[in-house]
Amino acid sequence: MSRVVVVCEGETEEEFVRDVLAPCFYGLGLYLEPQMVETSPGNRGGALNYDRVKPHLRNTLRQKSSPFVTTLFDLYKLDKRFPGFEQAKAMPNLGRRLALLRCELHADVVAAAGCQPNRFIPYIQPHEFEALLFSDVQTLTCVEPSWQRASAALAAARAAAESPEHINDRPETKPAAHLERELNNPSYRKRRHGPIAAQKIGLAKIEAECAFFAAWLAQIRKLAQS
Repeated sequence: MSRVVVVCEGETEEEFVRDVLAPCFYGLGLYLEPQMVETSPGNRGGALNYDRVKPHLRNTLRQKSSPFVTTLFDLYKLDKRFPGFEQAKAMPNLGRRLALLRCELHADVVAAAGCQPNRFIPYIQPHEFEALLFSDVQTLTCVEPSWQRASAALAAARAAAESPEHINDRPETKPAAHLERELNNPSYRKRRHGPIAAQKIGLAKIEAECAFFAAWLAQIRKLAQS
């Protein structure tokens, strides 16, 4: 069994890895272990500061057990201190922007850890975790009975973008903003509803709709052959 540490943005992503991703990879001989970065004394996750992220990744890669390490960070509000941030910010093409960020993050962390390059797989989710939930709006709005009246509005937001991962990163139109505005009684709560909705939608549907996410999981699956 190979250990794969997934360093997560926050508690929602941690639960998503534990409850949705990990069970699907266990049969491949891969044990996915979610972790969060300490962002202040006694607190973990959210508002990721690269000055804290880098040592966490470096130290995890240096562990004697030699785990594989990957990340699940949001592109939205990514800390400007991440390597390649300013150069990537100027790129209009989302794929190229993400590729540059991954490349720069990989080089910086591998150099700091002194590890084999294949043991670190950087991943940054465009534009945030909630994008994945737009893979199946109908299933998402079935999580709570009162949410079904929001199906048309959320379907329109999805249809206006090339893919769920292209729903943009402006504060008023990012994926989470649509959910927080349209889903009421009860209101959408990321940690409460996010992993449940993702589990109901299922990885197969999410991967079919979200190419960047699917490519990341494909990289992790290849570790089973290492």
